[in-house]
Amino acid sequence: MNRLFGLATAACLMGTATAAAQPAPIAMRYDAERPAHNAVHYDVWIRLADSGSRFQAAVTTDWKLKSFEPIRINLDSSYRISALTLDGQRARWRRAGPDLILVTHRAGARTAVTKIEYEGHPPKFVREGRRQSGEQDDGLVQRGWGADRKIFADNWPNRARKWLATQDHPSDKATITWTIEAPAALTVVANGTLKGKEDAGNGLTRWHFAIEQPIPVATMVLGAARLAVTQLAPAMCSIRCVPVSVYTYPTDSAWAVTGPFAEASAMVDFFSGLIAPFPYGELRHVETSTIFGGMENSTAIFYDEGGYQSKRLSAGTVAHETMHQWFGDAATEGDWHHLWLSEGFATYGGALWQEHQGGDSALKAAMAGAKAAVITSPATERPIIDPLATDLMGLLNSNNYPKGSWVLHTLRGLIGDSAFFRGLRTYYRTYEHSNALSADLSRIMSKEAGMDLDWYFTQALTQPGYPIIKTTASLEGGHLIIELTQVQKPAWGRYRIPNLEIRLGGRTIRVAMMGKTARTVTHWDGETPPAVEVDPDGWWLLDVAKP
Repeated sequence: MNRLFGLATAACLMGTATAAAQPAPIAMRYDAERPAHNAVHYDVWIRLADSGSRFQAAVTTDWKLKSFEPIRINLDSSYRISALTLDGQRARWRRAGPDLILVTHRAGARTAVTKIEYEGHPPKFVREGRRQSGEQDDGLVQRGWGADRKIFADNWPNRARKWLATQDHPSDKATITWTIEAPAALTVVANGTLKGKEDAGNGLTRWHFAIEQPIPVATMVLGAARLAVTQLAPAMCSIRCVPVSVYTYPTDSAWAVTGPFAEASAMVDFFSGLIAPFPYGELRHVETSTIFGGMENSTAIFYDEGGYQSKRLSAGTVAHETMHQWFGDAATEGDWHHLWLSEGFATYGGALWQEHQGGDSALKAAMAGAKAAVITSPATERPIIDPLATDLMGLLNSNNYPKGSWVLHTLRGLIGDSAFFRGLRTYYRTYEHSNALSADLSRIMSKEAGMDLDWYFTQALTQPGYPIIKTTASLEGGHLIIELTQVQKPAWGRYRIPNLEIRLGGRTIRVAMMGKTARTVTHWDGETPPAVEVDPDGWWLLDVAKP
């Protein structure tokens, strides 16, 4: 397919230059927290109990130091720290907040190794509208006892600090090795590859996992429960076979494998061919007690147990979370306020899977559903990149999911399939196992399309709302005059819509709507003005005002 929408016209739409001292909004970092140093590798030992929520842990971190600032370790103050060392010696450290430890390092040092040993209970999860205060542990959710024990990490967005001592920010990715001692009746899962297990005594089994690629802290997880493991057909075998498996509670295994995960391996093959080879050694889909419908933990995607029990978990959710392994996990936003680089990509990935399965009509239906979600959401009153957003949980809204997917869909229509998918692949290869901001995507897409697209990304990401267009049609001496007017709220601003398609009966024309109004005149033989259909193929996130 070729959806090249007048590159010559769009190439003229270049944004005005910004002052050199002030980066463009799509290039800015808005997070209050910013890593001072680079955590390169975590080595985690943890001992889980067969009842209650108390656990013991020790986290050793290899650091690359970038300044004289103290090393920052995020860990909730509810834990008792029994030892904290720097390069094998007792460290000088202090608490600087409820979840922040500052460790003084040697002046001039370029590297350091910290080890923190601690034990205790996770704090309780508190968030109005999601869970009642005190209902469950935060960060590391632990329920039941004995063979019915269920323990699962639930980190997103910055809740790893509720149980795991790390530098808890998406821009600081690291490799990780796990040594997990858990009750022998439970199956353990964690990031990466299982390297081995052995009897740890006292009714415990010791499990070893490791992942060689750096991953975001939000996706560093473990789980332990009575789980049935089903191996699916391996994926990507034309390059290297990637093991794909499903971990479920025993009663849910048959439905899960024949239902939402029936094509889990095919999804890996599809995205591998579309973007790049699968970025990790294997992939597991795990039934858990997460508070989210799905959580894209690197190599170990967690899904809410309620979706299994009610049979609501869909293949669309599996496609969304699978796409995250590339966008969000391997290529990660460098600032929480650019979350759409993760969630918008994953949402559009789900739509691309539907297109792969059902063709153009399936894609159009998926994007129509995404549009409806945007139009009815109060989040539409704010831009996607919202400097005023301080509640990270609140970023899980329609702006970063369906509206973010529309940023990509409209871009595809604007520059054509060839440039669009080439740009996605270049962006991914450039930032695989590292971090990016929206400006990085804009720069790469501009290069691949051969035009400056900063105007488009700035409009799509920093303006609230969407265009609402009023149309009028009249006849004058054999000419049909179509007038288009943007009538959305003034606070939403005006949108530039180059090469907007208008369908008049069986005829399609294109209008460059560069401001509030646009007008086009065409010859018309009919006696009455035809019905005007705006954007009939659905490439722009817009609405049409009722007459």
